[in-house]
Amino acid sequence: MNSDDLQKHIFATYVNLRIGIAALGLMFPTILWIGGVFKGIGLQSSMSAYYHATMNGASMRDPFVGILFAVGLFLILYRGWNAKENWALNFTGLFAIGVAIFPMEWNCAPNCSRLSLHGFCAISLFLCMAYVCIWCASDTLHLLKNEKLEKKYSRIYKLLGAGMILAPGIALFLTVISNKLHAYTFVAEAIGILIFSSYWLMKSKELALSKAELKVLMGEF
Repeated sequence: MNSDDLQKHIFATYVNLRIGIAALGLMFPTILWIGGVFKGIGLQSSMSAYYHATMNGASMRDPFVGILFAVGLFLILYRGWNAKENWALNFTGLFAIGVAIFPMEWNCAPNCSRLSLHGFCAISLFLCMAYVCIWCASDTLHLLKNEKLEKKYSRIYKLLGAGMILAPGIALFLTVISNKLHAYTFVAEAIGILIFSSYWLMKSKELALSKAELKVLMGEF
């Protein structure tokens, strides 16, 4: 393998890692829902409820914990374009793992805590990712060398960042503030995960258009 082939190989690995993060996010709510149906577990009030929900000894705890750990580790291993993005992604990964390690309270109504370590990790995960979307994602846009495209992607990233704040905010209202759990919470959380995955796909498309990573590997700038 010559140097050019090796550089392209490293570049492809980097791209595949980013797409893998998006794919896991896209599959997460679907796996919980469909997998739960096959095991006789109905649609739960939230994604986190799948940690506890069982039917005749069957549960979706392993997929719930496994996917969160996979996404968390990928985010930690992925290197951001600069230090601030890298730290934000590291914290996002740690909070994703925290969501799995510290499960939500179960069968505690009406005495469930309004604040929990699980809830803190879940909200912080989205806030860190929103920070990446709003304040870090645009750092590479100048490499597109197309002002129209730069503005387009900048708007998209800011909208995705806002969505990553709004979706879990709605879920928080439905679970903590209103203290009522129902399927709408699951939907709000699933939308938040979908927005999370959409960011990674859009970022992959943007970097593919500018060939930024490949140019770095080639030593072109």
